[in-house]
Amino acid sequence: MEYGINYKQINLIKFSEYFKTEEDCRQYLFKMRWPEGFICPQCGHNEYSYHSTRQLYQCKACKYQASVTAGTIFHKTRTSLLKWFWAIFLMTRQKAGVSAKGLQRMLGLNRYPTAWLMCHKIRKAMEDRDKKYKLSGLIEMDESYFGGKKSGKRGRGAEGKAIVAVSVENRGEHAGFASMKVIDEATSDELAAVAEEKFIKEKSIVKTDGFSSYKYLKKIGFSHISEKAGGSDAAKVLPWVHTLISNAKSAIQGIFHGVSSKHLQRFLDEYCYRFNRRFKESELFDRLVTACVRTFTVTYTELTA
Repeated sequence: MEYGINYKQINLIKFSEYFKTEEDCRQYLFKMRWPEGFICPQCGHNEYSYHSTRQLYQCKACKYQASVTAGTIFHKTRTSLLKWFWAIFLMTRQKAGVSAKGLQRMLGLNRYPTAWLMCHKIRKAMEDRDKKYKLSGLIEMDESYFGGKKSGKRGRGAEGKAIVAVSVENRGEHAGFASMKVIDEATSDELAAVAEEKFIKEKSIVKTDGFSSYKYLKKIGFSHISEKAGGSDAAKVLPWVHTLISNAKSAIQGIFHGVSSKHLQRFLDEYCYRFNRRFKESELFDRLVTACVRTFTVTYTELTA
């Protein structure tokens, strides 16, 4: 099998032709980790022998035994790589994502916690990948409240909901790169921290509504455009950020039927990962496997602590 998937549109039939066996997946990971051929992580030697029973590559110089899954989200997994690959494919090809329960049914996994953990491990790879990217140009920024329907005040000041700072590049006829960050409070300090972490200061113009907490953006060196907006006017002032918020909420409610505040950030990371690569759908699987190979795993204990 050649490294990378070089066809314009991947589909179920094509994918099943590429990955029929566990060995197909293992060879694909081998090419991902060592595209120029095996290099010993210990001494840098390039000759090895393969222990098929333990599925390890042993360096002929220092005898170090390396695995294609060590240091990746697949580390010490008891689930077959073939099922992992299908999970990655399904999570990238479904526009709104796939639930752990749905994944369990489609992959024939015996236990729901196995599917749940796989989804979170893949989301961590998405999160780690998008941490490297920053927004620039004209950026719309707003905050929104995520959570189920509750009685009482709506919008700013709503109780019992998670606050999410939402940012998206406005590229005229379409949105550019987007980011969503769960914050504790919609204060000037927290919103400014989001901007400093995700925006390229010297190349960014940040557009917000008239909320006072955004005034601090100008004080820390950002070009800031503030425009009062209320009710139906909000979507006209910040069109792309409101579209993103609406679609993200619909996806979370429709596919996952709501998520806990504890794990909301990773669901938002997943949504943004697909959104930011929506024009490169044919490369999504290949890119995400690369991210999974370069990301240390997260454990069930860490997720449930």
